[in-house]
Amino acid sequence: MSGNPRRREVRGLTLGFLSLGASAAPLDVLSAAAQAGFGAAGLRISARNPGDSWSRPNAEGDGLEQIRARAEALSIRISSISGYYVSDKTSLSHLLANVEAARRLGAPLISQGCFEPKLGRVAGLLRDYARAAADVGVRIALEFMPMSTLKTIDDTRRVIAESDARNVGLLIDSLHLARSGAGASDVRALDPRSIYLTQLCDAPAVRAPTTTLFDEAMSGRLYLGDGGLDLKGLVAALPPDAEIELETPVVGDAALPGGERAKRAAEKAAAFFASHFG
Repeated sequence: MSGNPRRREVRGLTLGFLSLGASAAPLDVLSAAAQAGFGAAGLRISARNPGDSWSRPNAEGDGLEQIRARAEALSIRISSISGYYVSDKTSLSHLLANVEAARRLGAPLISQGCFEPKLGRVAGLLRDYARAAADVGVRIALEFMPMSTLKTIDDTRRVIAESDARNVGLLIDSLHLARSGAGASDVRALDPRSIYLTQLCDAPAVRAPTTTLFDEAMSGRLYLGDGGLDLKGLVAALPPDAEIELETPVVGDAALPGGERAKRAAEKAAAFFASHFG
């Protein structure tokens, strides 16, 4: 075994739902994670916006206890959930539904995107949202994405500071980090306690000019080691016990069964960590 504290075996990694597609059903993600040897899974449990089509168990419906029971039977930890975005369509009640879903699933973390253009409203919602989450022992990982309202690390830190929430931190996605113009040195400069979740994928070093940021995020990601992002530098900049989730919806493998996609992600991740941190 390697003595490098940043070396990860597959069991020490999380399979993100997006690795199986944007609408991957929670039970399918759990099964795929177990088949591939992951120790944890991140699940989407509702549509991104209220009113959007979503046929899976969600934060306002039944089925969450079934998901929790299945995770326990498979010995898969539910590391985080994704629910409704903060947007102009979202009220506090929708965000509180995210909290209730996390509580019922036993998930300690909510992965939170933000597309509300009024940052003052974001801070106000976040203040009450975070308070409700804290009451049930849940934290919120706020994600910056160049195509969202929170485009950079600094944008995200400012809105967290304005909210005065103590249980809200950063979600760092390797692709969004690179496309925001930041890198490993910016991550290393952060208080490590502020980094709640890191999502890893690879991609070309430079985005193709004919591809939008959104399209690349959904269909341009690669397995670890298959692109040109500085993943080694990013992992080295993280605390050794960082929560790391794979988010690798590789389009070329989209037709494969979920378990096979998860196994390919696992094999590539194991090779990456062995090569760089072995």
